[in-house]
This record gives sequence, C-alpha cells and structure tokens, in this order.
Amino acid sequence: MYNQNRIFRVLRLINLLKSSPSKSIKRLAESIEISERSLYRYLELLEEVGFEIQKDSLNRYFLNHDQIESFTKEEVELISKSISSNQKNNPLVKSIRTKLVLLDEMNVASNEIVASHYSKVISLLKDAIETKSQVILSKYQSASTESVTDRLVEPVSFSSNFDSITAYEIESGINKFFKIERIGDVHILDYQFEHVDKHEYLVSDIFGFNDTGERHHIKLQLSMRAMLWLRDDYPSSINFIKEDENGRWILEVEVFNMEPVHRVIRSMPEDIKFFL
Repeated sequence: MYNQNRIFRVLRLINLLKSSPSKSIKRLAESIEISERSLYRYLELLEEVGFEIQKDSLNRYFLNHDQIESFTKEEVELISKSISSNQKNNPLVKSIRTKLVLLDEMNVASNEIVASHYSKVISLLKDAIETKSQVILSKYQSASTESVTDRLVEPVSFSSNFDSITAYEIESGINKFFKIERIGDVHILDYQFEHVDKHEYLVSDIFGFNDTGERHHIKLQLSMRAMLWLRDDYPSSINFIKEDENGRWILEVEVFNMEPVHRVIRSMPEDIKFFL
C-alpha cells in the first residue's frame, strides 16, 4: 500500500518534528525532498493517525516528546478484529482499519529503515576516514541557519556514541560537529585530504556544541518527564543529572553555548527551570 520510500519519508518527518528546534514548512519539505504542498498532505496524514502537530510563535512545526507511541502488532490485530466483526461495510470501520494498517506498517518498518540509513551514513564516513577521502554531506540540515545544504568536508572522528562526527569544512575553514541524523546522504569523492594540518579532534558539550572559548555553568531543575527526555535526546547528559535529597532532578554542567539551553527550556517551560 505504501512503498518503502514513502514510509521512510514519513519516519523522517516524525523524527524531524520530534527533534529540536521546531522547523518551518520550507525546511521540512527540503529535508524529505518533497514539495511544500505535498508536505501539508503528510502533516494531515500524521494528524489523521493520532499525532498532534503543533506550531510555535514563529509558525514552525513540532511534536511534543510525550506523543503517543504506535500500536504494537498484537494491538493492531486485536482492534482490527474487534471493529470489523459485525460492521464490515461501515465506512468508519474502513477508515479506522486503513489508519491501523499505516500505523502497523510504520511501526514494523521504522527500526529497519531508519537504522539502515544511519548505518549506511556511518559506514561511508568510516571508509572516508580510513581512505583519507573528502566527502559531500548531502542535504545536511542546519539547526542554527534553518537551511538544508550540501557540505564539502574532510571527516576526522566520530563522537563516542556515534551520533555525530567532527569534520573540517573546506568552505568555512572550520572544524565542526555534524549530527548523523541530520545527514541526508554521504558521497565519497576521488579527492584525498588536503587540509590534514588543520584537522582538530573536537570535544563537545552535552548538546553537541564545540568549544569556541565560551564557558557557561548551568544548573537546571527538571521534572521526571524532562529528565527522561534529556537522557533520550542528549545521552551524554546522563552523567550530569543527579537526584537531590528533596527528590528533585538536577542537571549541573558546563556548556559552550546557551542557545540550546534556552531552547529546551522554551520547549518544556513547566518542566525545566533554572535552579534557584
């Protein structure tokens, strides 16, 4: 019913909407390589199957992290049998069954398709590092500039959990972090490294920002929901989250950029506050 490419686009769209920051229609459409008109249809499809898509004050779209999960295969089968036993010709039953099929199809395919894509990206970058080859990071999604562009880089090293890679960007002449999940594709070129003397092994803060000389000591009070969300979205934060004697969750850490701190607070204002 839905080919693999369409399933992959839907899954990519869900991941984009769930990851900070919120995104414009233009950026979402460019990221999954469809027209803006088609993107509105995809958003309508997600809303039809139970996702509550929201917009911020700048008219950018996002999904809250506590969105409902897809049904399990067993739950889909049980619901499908229950609603179709005596009302096979009911249009509403047909509509519900169609949505259940989509949910089940997405759920079954998600791990395989998304994991396969990330594995391919990591494998290609690993080959480029070993062969010292320049690469193009195709359709890279920049959170800071809200753009989707191709980046010519010389990859240097992966982060410890392989969620990002340090690479020397030739156009800017700067070593940067590139998030694996934001890379559309990797193209290895027939050109060897030309700037090895400028390569640096960057150390990032918990939000993935590299050291630019700035230092900001933060201490945040988190609800349990916010604590779990931070641990899921920013795994390296685990080492800096502690429960105090009053049962409150506290994140205390040094960061290199305050922008992501303010962003996560804005996304969960009732659950994350500066510690007083």
